[in-house]
This record gives sequence, structure tokens and C-alpha cells, in this order.
Amino acid sequence: MQGTLGTLGVLVNEREGSPPFADEVFCQRLCQESNKFDMEVVVITPKGSAPNGKYHGYRYVNENWTQETIDLPDLIYDRCLTPVPGIFRRRLRQASKSTSRKIRFLSRALPGKWHVYQTLKSYEILHKHLPETELYTSKDQLKTWLKKHPDGVFLKPQAGSHGKSTVRAQWISSEQTLYIQGRNRYNRSFEKRFPHLSSGLAQLHRILIAKPYIIQPFLPLTNKDMKPFDLRALVQKNGSGQWDLSGLIIREGTADSLTSNLHGGGTAKNAHSFLEQEFGKETTALLFAQAATLSALIPGILESRYGRLSELGIDYGIDRSGHLWILEVNSKPGRAAFLLSGDSESINKACNRPLEYARYLLLRSQGSPIH
Repeated sequence: MQGTLGTLGVLVNEREGSPPFADEVFCQRLCQESNKFDMEVVVITPKGSAPNGKYHGYRYVNENWTQETIDLPDLIYDRCLTPVPGIFRRRLRQASKSTSRKIRFLSRALPGKWHVYQTLKSYEILHKHLPETELYTSKDQLKTWLKKHPDGVFLKPQAGSHGKSTVRAQWISSEQTLYIQGRNRYNRSFEKRFPHLSSGLAQLHRILIAKPYIIQPFLPLTNKDMKPFDLRALVQKNGSGQWDLSGLIIREGTADSLTSNLHGGGTAKNAHSFLEQEFGKETTALLFAQAATLSALIPGILESRYGRLSELGIDYGIDRSGHLWILEVNSKPGRAAFLLSGDSESINKACNRPLEYARYLLLRSQGSPIH
């Protein structure tokens, strides 16, 4: 297409079906809106390398996806939720160092939860909002934590997402029982009880030692109906390259669920009305102000440590006393909660700001004035 600033390549995981890639609704929206930002959008996957040095890509034209052989895009918007295969990653790395046509990324991915926690913990202003956290190492460590926290502990993979493979463990001393509740790698719920602490810890250790886990106190982050919920803040860079809060949304899980993730059966709720019903107007106003302040601080902190970022999903937990906890920060946030909310302003920002920021970067690379 003549006259555009360049091409944005949206890198997503493959999947079975048609089209054969994930995040279709969001990708379709990006393609449909791209003309407003003077650019083209093409979807690529890690298996999209062509033998002639080009790439297999997908464009959304006349309400249909069409596959084409394309040149390497000017910008890559990495939306892959699983590691990119080595061959494809090496090709992109080589292209990023090219002097003739240098490929750039819209942002970098964050490292695991433990590294992000350590970075945030180094700022005193965030201390009261961060739950105690350690990297899981041994059965003895878990035993110590269980005795220290009667309500139990929460364990989650350092590189996990969607609530998969999360575990709550609680030692019920009155029953001399180790209670375990969680979600497996397929996001299916499970629960078990062990009459002996040692045997329960041994079985749990075999699961936890297979990949890095972090351990935290189990926080009572439920509403009046005992359903888990969290507050998702979406912060994104706008068309001026500045961080801005695009929206706040509540994700509410089912009563028998450990997490509030939509992939685990959760639903999206309007944040303001939900929190007012749970905590009243005064506490809700305070929570909104705290979430806005923290969401303005966190991006700059992480960017100073890990390099350029373009958007973050920040998950906050709120306990029954109204205390706000920073639970997780995700550099590849989904849009499902906002799309389900029906909040048109937040939806537009969530979907269009990657295009705004991409246009800003393309204009800067060409030395053009930014309006």
C-alpha cells in the first residue's frame, strides 16, 4: 500500500482452526483500524518464516483473512504467550541488528514474576502494596510458610499465565490435614487432602520443583459472596509516547475458583459500581486514586530496568479491609475483560493505543514531525 508510514507485524501464537493463529478478534480490530494511523497491519506467527528470507503473513481484507508472502515488517508487536522458537527468534535478532533495514520491536517482554517482584520491591514506596514473596526452594521452606500463615499460602509459576498450575496449600492444624486446592496446566480445578503433612509436602514438592514457582501468603481477595476478584489496570503508551491509564476493570471468578482469570471461568464487571457495592463510595474513591497512582509509577520503574515497554496489565488484589495489593504485572495483557465490559471508551483505548504508539515510533524513525 503506497503512502503509509510502514507496516506493523503482530506476532501471535499458532493454533488449530481458521484462521490458524490466536488473538483473532484483537488482530482483526488492529487491521481494520490501521488506515486511520497511516500504516499497514499484518499478522505473523513463529512458523511464518519463508525459505526465501520472506515471511508468511495474514491480512484482513474484505472481512476475510488472506495469507500472503511478505517482507519483514518495520515494527514487531510481540503478542506470543509462549516462547518463540529458536530459529525464528534468531532471524528476528539478526534483523534487529541489520544496518540496511533494521527491525524494531514495539516493546520488550518482562522476565518472570520473581524478577519483576524484586525490581518493584527495591522501591520503598511500593513496599506496603507488595505481598511477602519468595522463590520456592524446598519442602522445609513450604512447611515453615504453612506454620507461619494459618490461612495458607499461594504458589504460582514464575512464567505462568491465565491462572494455570496455581496452588493454594493450607495446614489445618485442628484436623491435622494438609488441604490443597488449585488449577492444573489445563486450567481444570482440583483439590486434595492429606492426613499427613510429610506425605502431602512430598507430593506437592514433585510438582513445584519441575519449574520455578514463587510462594506468597494466601490473601482473602474475595467479595461478599466469597467469589475471588481482582482489579485489572491497563496502562499503555499513547500517540505521544507517554504512559496513560486506558482503563480499570474487575475480573470476578466463580465461588469454587482459586483465581478470577477469565480463562478459568471468570467474568468482567464495571470497576466503579462493583467496588462501590463492596466497599462504599469513600473507599472506592481511595482505591481508584491508589490504583491510578501506582499504575503511573510502575511502568517507569520497570522500563528503567528492562528497557522499552509499550503496555502493561497490572493486576491488583483488594482484601476485605480495602487494602490494595500488587499481584502481577504482565507485558502482554489481553483485552477480553475490556471487550466483555461494554465500556466503549476503554475498549477503543485498549485496541487503538498500540497503533497510536506504533505510529509515533514510525514517525520518529523517519524524522517526521509528530502531531
